[in-house]
Amino acid sequence: MRVDLHVHTNASDGLLEPAALVRAVRAAQVEVFSVTDHDTVDALDEARRAADTAGLTLIAGIELSAYWGAVEFHILGYFIDPANAALRTFLDTTREARRERLHAMLSRLHAMGMRVPAGDVLARARNGNVGRPHLARALVERGFVGSADEAFDRYLGSDKPAYVPRPDVSVGDAIGVIREAGGIASLAHPGLHNRDEAIPDLVAAGLAAIEVYHPKHAFGRARRYRRVAQQHGLLITGGSDFHGVDERDHASVPGLPCLPEADYERLLAAARACGARLP
Repeated sequence: MRVDLHVHTNASDGLLEPAALVRAVRAAQVEVFSVTDHDTVDALDEARRAADTAGLTLIAGIELSAYWGAVEFHILGYFIDPANAALRTFLDTTREARRERLHAMLSRLHAMGMRVPAGDVLARARNGNVGRPHLARALVERGFVGSADEAFDRYLGSDKPAYVPRPDVSVGDAIGVIREAGGIASLAHPGLHNRDEAIPDLVAAGLAAIEVYHPKHAFGRARRYRRVAQQHGLLITGGSDFHGVDERDHASVPGLPCLPEADYERLLAAARACGARLP
């Protein structure tokens, strides 16, 4: 059984509509997958309908951006209830903060001679949860840069002139709202941060799993994070971080890498034991 617990749609920064994503997942012979869009659950209903039609298993997921001190982490949530009131309130607040951030970045770009209408960028996010990748693609379309990579390298990266910091959400808040929505919280791609000293604090806040398998984790790094998981008593998750094919993407197809079936079964058993919403 092929399991990919980290894919994105265009409800956040992916390129594919939910139904098109499901077709890509099925073509890659993935049988179990989780849509983990950034700070939104807007694609889950459409993705579930498409998954049911395709005979695939969808786990309701999300990926929340949060901070440990000054370090940004991404926290994955699995088996969540998308209708949970606390989660909805959290996401509504995040969505509004993202829009305010977009307008601040557009003002900085305008001051540098690059005028991009907010509506163009919001349309790329389906008028939902907007982020820097949507703005980068709008800059490409208007000819201000040649690629999304160039947009980040020159203007949108964390030390670049149009950058505006994200709203300050703590990892404790992110983990807490995932748990309140009935989910299991997992630390996404820890090898991209190399801040393992944060893991005990995340575990104390309720972190239950860690993403061992990710395109940016070479074999040695994946083996290292298996040991970290064992050391802290964490479940293991993994997936392709598939966004669709563009120059900033991690993977060209879903399912690279997959989560080993034994790790998925342990995750499923933990979800069942805590009364989470099973697929």
